Amino acid sequence: MALFLASLSALAFGGADFVGGLASRRAPSVSVVVTGHAIGLVLVGAVAPWWGSSGVAAPDVLWGAAAGASGAFGLVILYHGLATTRFSVVAPAAAVVGAVLPVAFGLAIGERPEALAWAGVALALPAILLVSSAGGGSGGDARRLRRAVLLGAAAGALFGLFGIFISRSADTSGLWPLVGARAASLPTVGLLALVLGKPLSAPAPVRPVALAAGAADMIANILLLGALHEPGLLALVLLVSSLYPAVTVVLARAVLDERMTRLQMAGLVLAGAGLALIAVA
Repeated sequence: MALFLASLSALAFGGADFVGGLASRRAPSVSVVVTGHAIGLVLVGAVAPWWGSSGVAAPDVLWGAAAGASGAFGLVILYHGLATTRFSVVAPAAAVVGAVLPVAFGLAIGERPEALAWAGVALALPAILLVSSAGGGSGGDARRLRRAVLLGAAAGALFGLFGIFISRSADTSGLWPLVGARAASLPTVGLLALVLGKPLSAPAPVRPVALAAGAADMIANILLLGALHEPGLLALVLLVSSLYPAVTVVLARAVLDERMTRLQMAGLVLAGAGLALIAVA
């Protein structure tokens, strides 16, 4: 069940990032994140009291707050990269770093995946790299590609911290860690917007898209937290959820006509094979 929920979270994260990236092409990325996190806080705040938990515990909310702050900055960086470079490079670069950190953390706390799961990891990480190899494309240059990779890697490091922090919450905490996450991230990105001189809300024509991105992102986070609270290895759950760039890249191909190279297609196939091996293990 944990890996199934993690797979669903990857689908939701991929869709949310694509929609958020589109919104950030028409409005400041920090304004898009503020708008999205506002609807996210409303959604999780409405659902959390009815979601099974043993009550609100301060450590769980604090772990969520730490996750929310890191994730908020990561999302601003990611949306900015998606808006100013290429979807097919930024998202996979974020996923590579965002997957490696939790795997390393899992090993550090004593997790030892089975042989088949290791084989899946061995396929999944190169798969993410291959998906990101389509960055050159028509009209792309080395400087733009490097910038896309750097922005993606920075966002991925913060997403990796988000996953590690949120995983420290108790299995009986329900959705309260996510309430803490959004309660921390909303004022954080709001303050960042004020410092940067950007509006606290996406402009009216873009607002529905930003709200859709925020709602999808919260659904993805709920699925991810559910996966982390199920029996299973932290490293594998966060690795599977990091396969979201496949969704973002496919949507970019379908909607924006960003071309997919043979290497990128091979990466998608490898990602599917890696996921299958991890699931079997």
